[in-house]
Amino acid sequence: MAARTRSLRLDVVADDGAIVTLRARAPLGPAAPGDARALHYASRTGALARLDGVTCGAFDREHEALPLPAHAAGTLTLEVERRALPMSGLPSGDGPRWRWYVARARQRPARRVRIELTAPLATPFAPDAQAAAAEPLALVGHSHLDVAWLWTYEEAARKAVRTFATAVRQLEANPAFVFAQSQPQLYAFVAERDPGLFERVRALVRAGRFDPSGAALWVEPDCNLPSGESLLRQLAFGIAFVEREFGTRPTVAWLPDTFGFPNTLPTLLGHAGVDAFGTTKLAWNDTTVFPFAQFVWEGPDGTRVVAAQIASIAGGFEAPRVSEARRRGDVLLVGEGDGGGGAPDPVLAQAPAFGRFTTLAAWFERIRERENALPVVRDELYLEEHRGTLTSGREMKARNAALERALARAELALAWAQALHATPFFLDEARRQLREAWTIALRAQFHDVLPGSAVAAVYADARAEYDRAEALVEHVTASARSVLPQARVERTAALCGPRETPAGFAFGNGTLAATVARDGTLIDLRVAGGPNLVRRAARLALYVDRPRRWDAWNVDRSYRRRRRACRATGYELVDDALEVRFAFGASLAVARYSLDAHEPFLRMQLAVAWNERHALLRVENELAFAASRARFGSPYGAVERAAAPRTRAERAKFEAAGQRFARLDAAGRGLAVMALDSYGWSLERRRGRAELGHSLVRGATWPDPAADAGEATFSLAFVPFETLAMGDLERLWLRFAGDAEVPMFDCDAPSLLVCATKPADDGDGVVVRVRECDGIAVMGRVRCAARAREVACVDALERPASGTGVLEDGAIVAGFSPFQLRSFRVRLA
Repeated sequence: MAARTRSLRLDVVADDGAIVTLRARAPLGPAAPGDARALHYASRTGALARLDGVTCGAFDREHEALPLPAHAAGTLTLEVERRALPMSGLPSGDGPRWRWYVARARQRPARRVRIELTAPLATPFAPDAQAAAAEPLALVGHSHLDVAWLWTYEEAARKAVRTFATAVRQLEANPAFVFAQSQPQLYAFVAERDPGLFERVRALVRAGRFDPSGAALWVEPDCNLPSGESLLRQLAFGIAFVEREFGTRPTVAWLPDTFGFPNTLPTLLGHAGVDAFGTTKLAWNDTTVFPFAQFVWEGPDGTRVVAAQIASIAGGFEAPRVSEARRRGDVLLVGEGDGGGGAPDPVLAQAPAFGRFTTLAAWFERIRERENALPVVRDELYLEEHRGTLTSGREMKARNAALERALARAELALAWAQALHATPFFLDEARRQLREAWTIALRAQFHDVLPGSAVAAVYADARAEYDRAEALVEHVTASARSVLPQARVERTAALCGPRETPAGFAFGNGTLAATVARDGTLIDLRVAGGPNLVRRAARLALYVDRPRRWDAWNVDRSYRRRRRACRATGYELVDDALEVRFAFGASLAVARYSLDAHEPFLRMQLAVAWNERHALLRVENELAFAASRARFGSPYGAVERAAAPRTRAERAKFEAAGQRFARLDAAGRGLAVMALDSYGWSLERRRGRAELGHSLVRGATWPDPAADAGEATFSLAFVPFETLAMGDLERLWLRFAGDAEVPMFDCDAPSLLVCATKPADDGDGVVVRVRECDGIAVMGRVRCAARAREVACVDALERPASGTGVLEDGAIVAGFSPFQLRSFRVRLA
């Protein structure tokens, strides 16, 4: 039967500058018996459709037809986005294609909808004989949606509503379809903006059709830059939301687009009860091919998760995708995204010919059935791409790290207030404010916000949100301290001023000795009485930085070939410290060296007025020894890398992540470099000596043309040592990082580190988190300075966990296996 069409005129009823609301002049009636019906509306930017105020679907580039049930009737309203980029197929850099997209991003909404009767939405699909005879594939419907990237949080929220509307419409029409969405933040956006749609999502979750089993983290965060505690809170907030809203527990850490994964992530996942991990990102490797499709990933403490590196994140049933999924045993992800959208209806019509839809959790359970036969990976999952994200977006990285430390101080102060019986009203309100601050921090850890790879408008929003979070945290901290007799350990710096010598300026405090040359480089650093560990360290180096693609994301290995001048222009002694001035390009910097009488490290603070584009500023350190072992801080742990890279995979780590410190060991000596909130490191061996580099700031121009421009500060410290346990190094970093607080808990075993103290989320006691740092089994005593009356082992969600711990004379006595992370709920008298 030939299609019958008519058009429906729409009138503008509202226009707020971002959304144009259009309404039909006449209501839609139900279709005649036997008729199929669809609305057709072309929109590059996207439009949400409602009938009598009830969301019925959405239009976008992949969904220009909206099928309606025969009984559907009412007044049609469209909420059309004024400006939006395509949801998929976006470019990797500036250029004609990007500028074309930007020029076409703004749209004048069409004023008519075409109504088509009887014509099917897609021609029946007939698979070839080979496809029909093959084993059915496991299919997962999905749509990758960045919480922010080339669009803001607000735009992402609108994209989320449209994406969920399309998925709900497809699920309600197709009983075989299952749709997975991973980020609780997106669910929260939809719940806030369209409660009716969210209720339909709830019903579909209960029916096993709308799948949140991969929604274990609040957003899909970067995993190299947030602290270990932040990643635990990503898990705690995400899992708690899904349980509260849907009555089910997510078990899969679904991170398809995140830029690499630390070796400690299995430990953190296990501490939250998450036993599966999936990504597609390692297919982006630029040097080696990740060897496994499915594997077991083991953390340093022995915690294991089943894991999958899936070949492809987006598409339909194209022959290469299907054959690759069959060859690898992959789940086939069906749907488009980056900016949401989901699977086109004609693609879903093809699905029965290729396989059956399932949930992420069910597919990983199938992998678990053959867990014992899977290869085991005991390492970080390093992404051989996007290395520049360790450095881009300097302001976001500094503010995230500062907020993490402020939250830790606030939670400790509030735990003390709870121990001193502050009022329940005060404690409840303070916890609420800290939850709000944490939500802001977790959202900004999304994998295109914190890494510095979003548009400028995202960072304008993030700055305002950080301001809000910092004000909340400051208020809680000040209020909690106001009820405490003493909340801080005041430490007065006692600087050992340098002495001028023919070689430069000599520092010494009886523990270490150092000499800084007049050009600002560190030419002598040693434990007092020991050998010099450096040839020339703390040297500022400037390079031309023009990656071939993905400007804000990538640092190419070839940057080393194009070095630019970076010269010292003067020096002076100021308040018992040495200040050296530098000039490079259109930028200036001042390095301040200082040595405290009571600290075993030399501090270097660097202030930079940065005005460079496509440049990379680094601190480079040529050591006087060849390291036999190299370790870098990772979230709640450390990762070991080759001290002398030899294989292709080792050499591909020419820029790699390190939180808090990098340390190089040789027989009887070593050097650690501590960093407050900078993360990119390089390590090479040249002429038989180690060269350790550290990246500080970049000047990418896409997608933010003014990225990193302005003032920035950096804090480093150089720690010479003969022997230094990892637990002691972690405690040195805490001293280096900020003001000391009166601890509520401390440990008698040097390898044990108290890494968090906080009020329990439900108000029932306080939670202390402790980890073993040195890779040894130890029975430790965790002393409590408050009056403890009971202790229980808990997990990251503060629920009962396996393990033992008893209270003896006010201390938790508990055993720790190597690198184990444990949490305890302590009820106070």
